[in-house]
Amino acid sequence: MCSIKTMIKIAIGFAVLLLVGYVAFPQYQGAIRGFAPILLILVCPLAMFFGMKEMKPRDERKPPQPEDK
Repeated sequence: MCSIKTMIKIAIGFAVLLLVGYVAFPQYQGAIRGFAPILLILVCPLAMFFGMKEMKPRDERKPPQPEDK
């Protein structure tokens, strides 16, 4: 299940990103209006992905170090 806090943070981030893109690139406003619902629907799966990535132990995220001999 998605964390509500994470989902809200990601949704707000996407909304701000869409708004900035809508204002900054008027020639792409039609594409942004079409893409916005799809992006906002993906909030829960993306929150789950990033949440699970953060749950891994720190040791698993580091690349293996060569052993000194």
